[in-house]
Amino acid sequence: MKIKGTLLLLMLVFSSQVFADRFRVLGVQEALLSSKAAEDFRASMEREFAAEERALIELERQAVAVRDRIQQNQGLIPDQEMEQLHLQFQKAFTEYQTRGEAMAEKQIEREQEFLSSMRPKLDQAIRSLIENENIDVVFAKQATVYASGTIDITPRVIEILNRQ
Repeated sequence: MKIKGTLLLLMLVFSSQVFADRFRVLGVQEALLSSKAAEDFRASMEREFAAEERALIELERQAVAVRDRIQQNQGLIPDQEMEQLHLQFQKAFTEYQTRGEAMAEKQIEREQEFLSSMRPKLDQAIRSLIENENIDVVFAKQATVYASGTIDITPRVIEILNRQ
């Protein structure tokens, strides 16, 4: 009876060792964002939105300058002039908000396009690793409490993405 228990225990230990060799973890977002394509995309976005960002900064500067002027001249200038300053501030602030929201929407749209274009490449990279390494299960790295670096395939997925 004791031999059967020991044998069963040994079989479990060795079989779990074999199965452990077929499990991997992957940081999908990390792989996508660490790829050369993502670096190129970020640089492209910076160039694409640089002028709009400068314009937003200028609008913000104008709105702050008008607000400061209103605060400094409170009670010192005629009501009609104060009203003009309030209108000027409201106009600058509204334009700042509108243009900022429009720019943010464009950036989100471009990011979604990038992620959509990268998804088939990511899937192909993962599939090739699964086939080449005979992997049975790939867990999301974010969902694991601990994973040995030897089972993390994120760096290899990044390499494959960079070669594509």
